[in-house]
Amino acid sequence: MSLFRKCRWKRSLRFWLAAVFATGVASPCLAIDYQPFDWIPAPPGTNVVLVYYDYGAHNEFNSPIAGTAKNNTHLDSYIGVARYLHYGEISGHPYVLDFILPFGALTDGKIAGKRLGDTSGVADPIASVGYWFVNQPDKKRYLSAVVFLTVPIGSYDSHRVLNLGGNRWQNDLQVDYTQGFLDKYTFDIAADRIWYGDNTRAGTGHQTLSQSATYTAYIWLSRDITPEMQRIFPGALNTSISVGYAGAFGGSQRLDGVSTGGKTHEHQIRFTYMQSISPTWQGAISLSHDVEARGQFKQNFGVLVRIAKSF
Repeated sequence: MSLFRKCRWKRSLRFWLAAVFATGVASPCLAIDYQPFDWIPAPPGTNVVLVYYDYGAHNEFNSPIAGTAKNNTHLDSYIGVARYLHYGEISGHPYVLDFILPFGALTDGKIAGKRLGDTSGVADPIASVGYWFVNQPDKKRYLSAVVFLTVPIGSYDSHRVLNLGGNRWQNDLQVDYTQGFLDKYTFDIAADRIWYGDNTRAGTGHQTLSQSATYTAYIWLSRDITPEMQRIFPGALNTSISVGYAGAFGGSQRLDGVSTGGKTHEHQIRFTYMQSISPTWQGAISLSHDVEARGQFKQNFGVLVRIAKSF
């Protein structure tokens, strides 16, 4: 390897590490992730408890400043989520109160062979309230808006590269629309804007990380396959398969006013199987793959398992 190429490689690695140290590597926004039928309201007075397990294998890290590291680059994420929802009604319109607690571990992190260490603990909790402006079950039509507030009290250490907490407030305004059609099909679409507060303990621990707003979009197309599944499992209820897309745009990050190259640019494809095993129990499994990711780790494979109990 020539001296010039050695120096360029070392300089690029410093850029990658600077970006990671500045931002930390938090878990994906799983807790406010969008799954099919999420924004069809339950009857007033219903409570729902959900438990998630999400695994992600990442094998690339991209920096717009330095390029993409593929060789000897890796990160595993093991994220759990405990979630509670309460549905009510105001002036004939449904609402939901939502409380979310993510936790888990990030392991085997490395970029171009440079180890990033591991971390585990509790991530920043999230509270939200959602309201349906349109609730027309007879027409299978629903329009809602929800505000999520992330509270910065999760695990965070400015001396660590990997962190589950972000040490900053975060606010997410999301609008959701669901429409059923052709008897067996449902179309879900959502868009949101995420605002970030400053992390004043970033980088060396005495620097300020700021980030521009992130804009995300979710699209799901689902088909009811309950009759087909009941031929195999007679007890199957409300069974569906869904294909989806999730995209994130913007979110450029700056450390003390200087760009780190970090951003939230991602295109992901998804597949979900969902089934109720009783009127009050539901299970779902979702597979995902990043088609493109910039300014962050790229997820090669992800699997999410969700169990919900209503009462």
